[in-house]
Amino acid sequence: MQRLPLSMITPGMRTFEEVIDSQGRVLCGKGVEITGEMIEKFKELGVSYITVEGTVVKLPWEKNLEEELGELEYRFSEVSEETLLQIKEIIKELLYEKFKKVSSEGR
Repeated sequence: MQRLPLSMITPGMRTFEEVIDSQGRVLCGKGVEITGEMIEKFKELGVSYITVEGTVVKLPWEKNLEEELGELEYRFSEVSEETLLQIKEIIKELLYEKFKKVSSEGR
């Protein structure tokens, strides 16, 4: 699943959860394929974000596991203190858990 601003929503995407306007009205159900007409209606009704199925857009701040691990190695490349190296290993384990969870959710 991925929560995206309405400006990044394109026809053919599927809703992961109900689309609700600012007054709490349900505009669209879960699992519905979004059309161009629906996007226009959502704009008119002030919808800002929609949660869609899958990972359909790679946002600039999102990284895959390999990128995260590479960045971690870079940040700790000049570290020799044992406590900091233990922290690095804990972060690495957390990254593996995070990406294992994400892949099990079908992202």
